[in-house]
Amino acid sequence: METRTRILQAALACFVERGYEQTTVARVRELSGVSNGALFHHFPTKEAIADALYVEAMGSYQQGLWELLRRRPRSLRAGVLGTISHQLSWTEQNEDRARLLYMRGHLDWDSPAGSQLQELNSALAAAYRDWMTPLVRAGQIRPMSMLMLTAIVTGPAHAIARRWLAGHLEHPLQSHAEELADAACAALSGTPASSRAQPQPGRGRIRLQLIGEDGSVLADGEATAELRARAAGSAA
Repeated sequence: METRTRILQAALACFVERGYEQTTVARVRELSGVSNGALFHHFPTKEAIADALYVEAMGSYQQGLWELLRRRPRSLRAGVLGTISHQLSWTEQNEDRARLLYMRGHLDWDSPAGSQLQELNSALAAAYRDWMTPLVRAGQIRPMSMLMLTAIVTGPAHAIARRWLAGHLEHPLQSHAEELADAACAALSGTPASSRAQPQPGRGRIRLQLIGEDGSVLADGEATAELRARAAGSAA
């Protein structure tokens, strides 16, 4: 494994475990097993290491979006669902990278890493605009800025991903993809989202017994109850 990769892997483990502020360059060097000279040859500062990890993670994430666009989704829903599904699956498969992205927030656009990321983002945005142009002309997508479109499509998924990473959701992230796509398509097209079938309640009889301390049955009875399935991700 090349030195740069060893440094980045060690730094990612440290940042996720200890946080950016608590991680020291000395700890990264120790965990990576490289010399001071080798580390500073590649990265002059801790911030440079974190920035490189950020750009690397975004490049990994965007690779899946490029693959989606190369397949040229034939409808708004296919493109939106594909984008959201990739966003959720990438997060599930790259938990540490996703945690780093949320931890760091945004890069300084004036930094070398920030400029590199802007180039990646601009190229991807241009490819999305190229794919969307026929759909906008056909009236399937309302004209809007790329900033607004990105917020509509990926914003809610980011919110759910954060909760999943924090351990607040029991179900896989992918279980939310269809509903998120419904909402995003409705917002982009200006048409109401279709209603999804809700779980039907089940009915049955419950038998109750009041047991005394000595184990004897003091009273019993029966009642009819209506039970509803708990919605995905709902609190107990």
